Amino acid sequence: METEDRPTLDLGAIDFTPDWAKRDAGVSVGHVKPERETPERGAVRDGARKQFGDKRGPGDRKPFGDRNGAGRRQQSGGAGRKPFQPAERPKPLDAEIKILPETKALGTIIRKLQQDFHAYKLKDLAYFFLDNPGSVLLKITPRAAEGAAHQPFHQCKACGFATTNDDELVQHLVSAHLGDYYDVKEVDREPPKGNFSCVAKCGLSGVLLGPPNIHEFNATVREMIRTRYPNMSEEQYRAHIEMVRDPESIEEWRKGAVKKTVFTAKGAGEGAPELTREQAEAEFRRSMMPSLVDAPKSLMITADVALKSPVKPLVWAVRDALEAERRAPYNMCFALRGAFHHRKLKFFRANDARGPEFVTSADLKEFDAAHAIPELAKLATYIADHPCSPRVDLVTDKETEKHLVWLVSTGHVVAFTNGVYSAVEKFPKYGPQWQKRKSAPAPAATAPAAPVDTASAAQESAAQEEKKEEPKDETPAQLA
Repeated sequence: METEDRPTLDLGAIDFTPDWAKRDAGVSVGHVKPERETPERGAVRDGARKQFGDKRGPGDRKPFGDRNGAGRRQQSGGAGRKPFQPAERPKPLDAEIKILPETKALGTIIRKLQQDFHAYKLKDLAYFFLDNPGSVLLKITPRAAEGAAHQPFHQCKACGFATTNDDELVQHLVSAHLGDYYDVKEVDREPPKGNFSCVAKCGLSGVLLGPPNIHEFNATVREMIRTRYPNMSEEQYRAHIEMVRDPESIEEWRKGAVKKTVFTAKGAGEGAPELTREQAEAEFRRSMMPSLVDAPKSLMITADVALKSPVKPLVWAVRDALEAERRAPYNMCFALRGAFHHRKLKFFRANDARGPEFVTSADLKEFDAAHAIPELAKLATYIADHPCSPRVDLVTDKETEKHLVWLVSTGHVVAFTNGVYSAVEKFPKYGPQWQKRKSAPAPAATAPAAPVDTASAAQESAAQEEKKEEPKDETPAQLA
């Protein structure tokens, strides 16, 4: 999974239904990413192979000995220069990492599958989770070196943030969760009274901080560091503070100091005591923080939170585990298979015993055409004779559409998420692996029989076969 920040995935807003299927009563199709195709080792993409780190195209490179390119002189770094040393990658955390579907995301997907009757490729569902870091749950158990205890983790119970430094956890709790317990508002107050000979001014931003001898000066300095310069220590920031003594600056600060930020406990109602930030933080650390801190032996954390951890060895270990899982999602498929079995969903393989694995909520069973009404029997027979038939070949009017919906919802026809339909059998036909062997007109209303020209019929059949090729892209649309 990549580490770029992404918006939180709202799984409840997923629409599994394509436009063509929204007319179907009780039938919707999920949009999941297709099974990945891993290029062969050493394969070259987009032309000539590039050297690692070379962002230029093949035509942009200068030949050896080019005067402008300086030839091989750059290998030695030039006169008086040290050779380039790439930054050393942090060593990943030595840990066992189990990759699982996140509980809420899994529940949402199961409910969608239970409301649907289509067959979903298990690997496509696995990649849906892997492509959304917030939907991947990790169980991380560090391995201790022989004869030594592993470094303990400190974790926030509220959001899962994890670190090996308790000071970092405290900073996280205050910055991320103080607002969970206190309301913040600004109140008017009288301008400060008294004679002031100078005011402190931030040399970085130009903000007037106030006279250094007033009670809230130190709190103002710490608030500037917290909100504007979090990477500075207090000592470093104070080195940028200067004193100004002109009356205009003093008066400007006095006029701007008529607002005060106060904190009140959530749900306390009217008349609750108004606290300064320092007072609110002190109460939060004493009363609320102990219940938010955990020191687990094994982390249970979502992938997106783990990738934002300040512990670089943890981040690299998670990246490596996720990249390996994307290449072959065995662990995610294993976890999904168990969860789907528990919810009574059905599994089958297409084409043969080693074909792609699918999951569906439909109770698949072969259709008995001998005891069905003629319209249903005709449609079911056509699908059995023409595996992987696209919808356009089956639906000719509203009546045929209703028959198709009934066959799918009752499990007599397999509806795949790429929009093709096959008969129920031990290994239903699916995908480009299965080539159509016959071609015939769709089951429309029949006209009186007429003499057939065998030669013309053969030519027409060949033309139809060429026109209705198996769709080159069997990829279902992605989850919105």
